[in-house]
Amino acid sequence: MDKNLISSIMGETMDMKMWMVVSAALVVLMFCICVSQIIFFMKREKKFAGRIQRMLDDAIAGKFQEKHSDESQISVIENDMWRYLCDHEAAVRKLAKEQGQMQEQISDISHQAVIPIANIVLYSQLLEEWTETLDVEEKREIKDEIAAIREQAETLDFLIESLVKLSRLETGIIHVNIRRQPLQLILDVIKKQFQVIAAQKEIQLAVPDTEETAAFDRKWTTEAVANIVDNAIKYTPYGGSVTVRVLPYLSFVRVDIADNGIGIPETEQANVFSRFYRSKSVSDRPGVGIGLYLAREVMKAQNGYIKLSSEAGKGSTFSMFFMKEEISQK
Repeated sequence: MDKNLISSIMGETMDMKMWMVVSAALVVLMFCICVSQIIFFMKREKKFAGRIQRMLDDAIAGKFQEKHSDESQISVIENDMWRYLCDHEAAVRKLAKEQGQMQEQISDISHQAVIPIANIVLYSQLLEEWTETLDVEEKREIKDEIAAIREQAETLDFLIESLVKLSRLETGIIHVNIRRQPLQLILDVIKKQFQVIAAQKEIQLAVPDTEETAAFDRKWTTEAVANIVDNAIKYTPYGGSVTVRVLPYLSFVRVDIADNGIGIPETEQANVFSRFYRSKSVSDRPGVGIGLYLAREVMKAQNGYIKLSSEAGKGSTFSMFFMKEEISQK
């Protein structure tokens, strides 16, 4: 074979191999560049997400602090997030300050009202004793007036107490201490508190004993159950019945307060747990409409809830659901 031809073929082969090596090197280089870019952007995204997450965690935990940042250090989105959280933190501080001021004013008013109310009750008692020296006719007239004074004083005392309770709800002052304990503790208080009141209306109050336990705050749960039982007795006619019963389930315990009273129309059932809501059918009876609202908030604060089953003219059943075990509060 001609030497020149062989040399030409070998040269072309070498050129082909070199071109293939260069091409492979370029491919590897491009691949490395792409991988490094992907790694760079992934790290940048992770760092960015971490900063945003720390901002949100601090804001949720109430530890957020304003910091100066500029576009050369972090992104525009981060700057916008900082500004939003700064504004939010300022609004939260302002709201907390206003709530504190409102609570102080309400507490001051309630404390100042205690002495006048107590004096009214005291003087009405003194007048009632004085009437014993009068004749029968005068005694009857004055006693009616004194009874009216005492009734109004008790109403005023009830309104002040309701106002204080409501202010505690609105300002977040209801702090529940949830622990597993016997529900019988609540039932004993209810029996002692309402047996006489129910007997005055010839209402049969049935509160069977129970061995069940649940996770709840004793003080506020007693308040919540008492509010519902008080309503049941108030809106049940003479000769009716009110029953408190405990029903255990797998992970929770249900406490029913059932009556055969006037019931609640279906159109109003969605509103009974609202603040200050009172049905037109009971507007002539004493009350301000926060008992059920308070009961719902107390149950919510201790990881429970309330359901209502009612039919107008046939009675109502309020079911309170308690967790059996404590749930950690974060």
